[in-house]
Amino acid sequence: MKELILPNSGTELLKVHPSDIIYIEADGNYCRMFLTGGFEQQLWFNRQRFIAIISEQMKSEKPMFVVVGRSYIINMSFIYRINPVQGELILFDSANPSQTTLHASQEALNNLKQKLISMNRADI
Repeated sequence: MKELILPNSGTELLKVHPSDIIYIEADGNYCRMFLTGGFEQQLWFNRQRFIAIISEQMKSEKPMFVVVGRSYIINMSFIYRINPVQGELILFDSANPSQTTLHASQEALNNLKQKLISMNRADI
């Protein structure tokens, strides 16, 4: 799997391996990228721009990111538990043994749950 090249502001360029991205959180016109090992990076572009970048640069790869609601882009490898009733998505990073709890709507989490089930069936 190749690395992503993220132009971040007019002067900065980021090179990151997709498997190191746990999730992206949208924050208006900006995003925050959360990486393995507890690293966090401000991105000076919006969620749609990040989706366009990964779609273009990873078009030949098996999908590994999924949009959850309006706020999150999640690396599916880090999903540990989905609880739509409580509105919680638990992510686990073994490189930094901790879990992250994200909150999303019941509808968004049910959609995520169904997507993961259908993808798992397709792999069988």
